[in-house]
Amino acid sequence: MSEMTAPGEPGAKIQIGSFKIADAAQSDTAGMAFVLDQMALQPAVQTLKAWALEQLAPVAGETAVDVGSGTGEDVAAFAELGLRAIGVEPSAGLRAEAVRRWPDSQAEFVDGLSDKLPFDDESVDVVRCERVLQHVDDPAGSVREMARILRPGGRIVLIDTDWQTAIVHPADPEVLQRMVASFLAEAANPYSGRLLRGQLADAGLEIIGESASTWLEPQSGARQGFVSMMHVRAQQSGAITAAEAEAFAQGIVEAADRGAFHLSLTMYAVSAVKAPVA
Repeated sequence: MSEMTAPGEPGAKIQIGSFKIADAAQSDTAGMAFVLDQMALQPAVQTLKAWALEQLAPVAGETAVDVGSGTGEDVAAFAELGLRAIGVEPSAGLRAEAVRRWPDSQAEFVDGLSDKLPFDDESVDVVRCERVLQHVDDPAGSVREMARILRPGGRIVLIDTDWQTAIVHPADPEVLQRMVASFLAEAANPYSGRLLRGQLADAGLEIIGESASTWLEPQSGARQGFVSMMHVRAQQSGAITAAEAEAFAQGIVEAADRGAFHLSLTMYAVSAVKAPVA
């Protein structure tokens, strides 16, 4: 567990948990919901969500599944379009939060993991999975499981980040290298973005589209975004010293104060279809 400051609440700390899906049950619901809400505001995320919806081309009456549905906004959007919309989410806290946020929706929220989905073979028309595979130990197995539940002609979109594409400025290059290496070692599947196309192809699906979007962190991210906790995690793991952590944190905050802070990383999305029966 690490802490970060909630915006607009000076001194308020939330627990953000780990980067592995196995820890979801022990993670703080408020913290996870906060992080998901902040991510949903990012233009890069919004761009890929819109692209995914176009690629999936959902039709009223179809069954759509969002694997790793979080706070449920994408499931509710499917329901609004007239689909039977089901969110699969292993965190009971997030499922409860989704129900609370969408009380008038026909969306359904069920327990489940990406590698063991609670659906029959070939029973789903549309599957989406956004920023989930980076957290699982066997992403290829999860993609095969999603392919299993797709009907012939069914469509799927995967969206994920490739954390090795992250660029941070300012930072001592050698210290930053150790920080990034520590994070990559802690994460279950940090290179997920670059693997999506191959995982879909290996699952027997036909690729129909690819897209990418660059996440550009605002200056406020130096104080309350992902990069503001990097040094905490790295110090806790022993990758950097307390003095190096303090220097890194001070450097990015001072840069942000003059508008010179930079954090970017690339997110990828790939769409595919299950071939109809000949």
